[in-house]
Amino acid sequence: MNTKQLELIRLIDHALATAEQMGEIGQGEHLSTLIRALQTIKNQVVTGQLDSSKGISTLGLARGVADWIDSLDSPLLRAVGAIEQYYQNQYD
Repeated sequence: MNTKQLELIRLIDHALATAEQMGEIGQGEHLSTLIRALQTIKNQVVTGQLDSSKGISTLGLARGVADWIDSLDSPLLRAVGAIEQYYQNQYD
């Protein structure tokens, strides 16, 4: 596995941990959907099946979370934003 894949997995793991902490205080179906999406993306990275962003594609995570999160300064939104930024700028 290369450095870019390892960094993306690290960012995903951080977002998963943040999401799971929020789940302990009850965030519902939106949070479950996000966790499943993060796990799917992580599996794609591990198996080498995640397509390159080509510098323009996103994963849609930040936009999806921004639609339902209470605060736009949420640690979860920052975590998925970091994934999106890394994916778009480095995973090309």
